Amino acid sequence: MKSINLKKNKWLALPEKQFYHSTDGKAAKQVTEVKLKIDNHFLYVEFECYDNPFVNQNGYLEYNSEMYNQEVFEIFIASGNETPTRYLEIEINPNNALFVAWIENETGESVSKLEFVKHNNAGIMHGIQKGKKDWKGFMTIPLALISSKSNNYRLNFYRIISKVSHANSDWLCDASNCDFTCWSSTKSGQNPQFHRPEAFGILTLIQ
Repeated sequence: MKSINLKKNKWLALPEKQFYHSTDGKAAKQVTEVKLKIDNHFLYVEFECYDNPFVNQNGYLEYNSEMYNQEVFEIFIASGNETPTRYLEIEINPNNALFVAWIENETGESVSKLEFVKHNNAGIMHGIQKGKKDWKGFMTIPLALISSKSNNYRLNFYRIISKVSHANSDWLCDASNCDFTCWSSTKSGQNPQFHRPEAFGILTLIQ
């Protein structure tokens, strides 16, 4: 299981420069970089997504829209050490649209219930910069949103990357046209699957 030791008020760059395919755990060819910082109130996440030639073909613009059908960067997180059955899912796309919801996953294999967090209640600051073949951004996540007073979290990071050009703005991602990649691979077999919390890594706060 992957682990991160994070000192308060200190930035930490994850050593991995690429994520891993959700299906078989093999390293993805695209470069993905993530930096983290935490203080008494917020978890700060900065990310850079390279090798992304179709970054301008994403059509979702609205908060809590179905942006997971196209290219996104995601974090799933829950407080504590145990494999969670309830966790917070946060997504951001190259258009700076945000998705925030609590996920119930009773089987450890799929979403059994989804509870959206309203924009005003989430309190997440976020921003995006797009290039021609890359994009980067940040999210400042209130720890109160995660309902946490713990020094330990279970979490994973994900990235969906389009591999082909799309003629229509309402295109949908699948295994044939996108790579589904994870910081800690879910190793879901033939079909990509992110919602496998047993694969979440552990984030530990240290003094």
